[in-house]
Amino acid sequence: MTQAGRASTAADPTTLFSNPAGLTQLSGTQMSGNATFIYAPADIENVKASHAGTNNGDMIPPTWVGSGFISHQMNDNITVGVGNYAPFGLSTNYESSFQGRFFGDKSKVKVIAIQPTAAYKINDNVSVGLGLSISKIEGLLSAAVADLPSKPWLEVKGDDISYGYNLGILWQLDEQTKVGFDYRSKTDYSLEGTSEVTNLPFTGAYQSYDASLDIATPASFELSLSHKLNDQVNVHTSISLTQWSVLENLIIKNSNAPSSLSTITEELHWEDSWAYSVGADWTANNGMIYRAGLGIDKTPVTDEHRSVRVPSGDRTVASLGLTYPINDKMAIDAAYMFLKEKTAHVDRVKGSPTGPITYSADYKGAGHLIGLQLNMKF
Repeated sequence: MTQAGRASTAADPTTLFSNPAGLTQLSGTQMSGNATFIYAPADIENVKASHAGTNNGDMIPPTWVGSGFISHQMNDNITVGVGNYAPFGLSTNYESSFQGRFFGDKSKVKVIAIQPTAAYKINDNVSVGLGLSISKIEGLLSAAVADLPSKPWLEVKGDDISYGYNLGILWQLDEQTKVGFDYRSKTDYSLEGTSEVTNLPFTGAYQSYDASLDIATPASFELSLSHKLNDQVNVHTSISLTQWSVLENLIIKNSNAPSSLSTITEELHWEDSWAYSVGADWTANNGMIYRAGLGIDKTPVTDEHRSVRVPSGDRTVASLGLTYPINDKMAIDAAYMFLKEKTAHVDRVKGSPTGPITYSADYKGAGHLIGLQLNMKF
């Protein structure tokens, strides 16, 4: 449902991610496991650059993402659970002859989190929940270093483990209406790794330096409302704010490297972004549940600082889904989501010993997500 009502519904244990207070709505012991296939092709048009190259536009590799959740009702008031999921991710991989290779080639950021969670029902109408997340981040960035015959290249890798939390409130206004609020904290990381440089004339064919990078994933707020129109139809809406402004710059520090490589800075200047969604579900007489939704997701990337690593524009989102009950203990969810990005313009320039390096282009992107989830009750 384009995540509409994500914080105000609690159909299965995945609620511990979207609103941990929703765990109090689940009885007994329940498990959910899912996998999502992501395919996001792009077209690169109107290219102007100082150097020759290609612009194939297939820089986002098809990707599978999975997660798993379990909940257990301790008593009438307390429910606990644990989830394993990927809250953030980024992956681009251009061809080696990419025309904008001086501004980015490979970019990969993967965050995997484990979240033990507990929820408490204060009374019949109000529940609260708290989850503590333990997350590992892995990052890789690469790019051409300079326009020289030897074709020097830089690749930076690093990782870290850090901690955050997730706080939620679920309020049953009346028999038909629920309101949910979720807050996910900012998580600070200090990545340690290596910077590997190849084919620089003054350093030799290969050099490796100890590298460090401080970065944070943003805090987010979400407010959702779900309303039961009748015994078969529910409507949902959500609004969320993600504080992407924590990403001002990427500053990579390389120990004992030449002065030109000792500090590498990529300006980001991202802004806080809003997302809005509406959706509905309909339960048929045979127990099948059908879902649909629409949403708008504002990009945090500014026109001035948009890069080839994240050539993102505002997105319009549409989704369809269904739940198929196998029996009273098991059900399968299936969903399809389509994302269409507004045309995004990239315009970059930087200096080099041989003169300015420039690259500008228009990116037209779309995304297709297909997900399956198995839900079980014990």
